[in-house]
Amino acid sequence: MKSSEGSTKKRIFAIILFYAIAVLIRYLTNKTGFLDHIENAFLKICLQGVGPAIGALVAFKAFGLKLTYSFAGKLKPLLLSVFVFVVIPVAGFAIIGVTESEHVIVTSNVFLAGAKLSLYFLIYAILEEIGWRVFLQEQLGFLNKYLKYAVIGTLWFIWHLNFGLTISNLIFLFVLILASWGIGTVGDKTKSILGVGAFHALYNLFTAGHFDPKGKIIVLSVCALIWVLYIVFYDSISKRVLHWKQQRYGEN
Repeated sequence: MKSSEGSTKKRIFAIILFYAIAVLIRYLTNKTGFLDHIENAFLKICLQGVGPAIGALVAFKAFGLKLTYSFAGKLKPLLLSVFVFVVIPVAGFAIIGVTESEHVIVTSNVFLAGAKLSLYFLIYAILEEIGWRVFLQEQLGFLNKYLKYAVIGTLWFIWHLNFGLTISNLIFLFVLILASWGIGTVGDKTKSILGVGAFHALYNLFTAGHFDPKGKIIVLSVCALIWVLYIVFYDSISKRVLHWKQQRYGEN
């Protein structure tokens, strides 16, 4: 009993350290001129979402916590997961390209810009997910799962540093709690950083105004369908592949 209580206290202190670092970096990168001297848009996007990842890595190291996730997780091999969760969406957005406007001026090929921008969104989402799912969700395992998702969603909302009492903010809070349940379920099933990052990026890409709306919805719908089918049927497919290999090996 004492060991269990000690483990819970250790997790709570780790969460406090993680969250303090995540919020501090978020404040510096989004509410100050800390990034004004950086001209590289890719680097700016990454730095705005790097806080949860840095906080998680520091807390893991400081408290000697076990990492239960990996990039592929249970969805091995890694190359297949990279193809499903990264190559497919990037290729899709390369096909539709970026839509130029008075606010968006593309200096290179619009199709290459579409691929690069979607990849940036994916990397940003993965950096956040290292904090919210890979670290926080695992450390809150002592809570009831629905309370856990509500806590994660609320802390995630506060981390964005948008405190206005508006209807849109209340809707955003609800969306984040719902996303914590949805992405959290993916995380519990797969333990895949790429998997949770892809579903996180799905929302970010959906709200991005840089792409043709119809094309964007088609690409994201196809991606979501492929990702869900891949996760749901992964076990049965992997068993069939293993059976096929065993049969082939036996024949040889």
